[in-house]
Amino acid sequence: MRREKPTITELSFLLCGFLVIIVGWLADLLGVFELNTLTGGHSTGTLQLRIFLTMFGVAFATIGVAYDNFPEILSDGEMAKRYLVSFLFLADGSLHLYALNDHLGEAFPAAFFGVFSGLQLAAAFLIPYAHKDLDWAWLGITAFLIGAYVVTRTVSVWPIGYVEDLDALGVISKVVEVLTVLFLLSLMQSERVARRKTAKVAAVSIR
Repeated sequence: MRREKPTITELSFLLCGFLVIIVGWLADLLGVFELNTLTGGHSTGTLQLRIFLTMFGVAFATIGVAYDNFPEILSDGEMAKRYLVSFLFLADGSLHLYALNDHLGEAFPAAFFGVFSGLQLAAAFLIPYAHKDLDWAWLGITAFLIGAYVVTRTVSVWPIGYVEDLDALGVISKVVEVLTVLFLLSLMQSERVARRKTAKVAAVSIR
């Protein structure tokens, strides 16, 4: 069952997890400038630290959800999947913030990652409570990001002008996005099944 709004505990821990991610990103951004790694390509930010801070932020955000919803999540697969999708969006948004740092010398990629990281981080706050009709929007955003990665690693596209190299951060991000697509499709299937059951029960009761 979908909640219509977060509890205070959920929101507090989600905000704290978000702040962990933002502080980690800002520290990484300062490192880019201090170490003079702004070269127009990928920076030398520590991958392990980036992954750790992303996981720490997401893990912190889960505490409030687990505290307030633990029994329901175990028995309600739809609710569990919705929260999982939210946390995956939070993680991928964090990874795209670091990708923004890696492309600060390139206007279009920097703007691209800035816009989509913002969208994903905002969506992480909305997905558990938004109407299920928006699931198609979350799926579309994620599918577009996967497609954009494949295309830019295959051919030279405007306005980038060259074929991007495969990088560990990007690959990890795509793994997160594939998981997001799988959970979203499973969630949407569960909702369709639930609607059919509700319709059948309603039809029987009318008779």
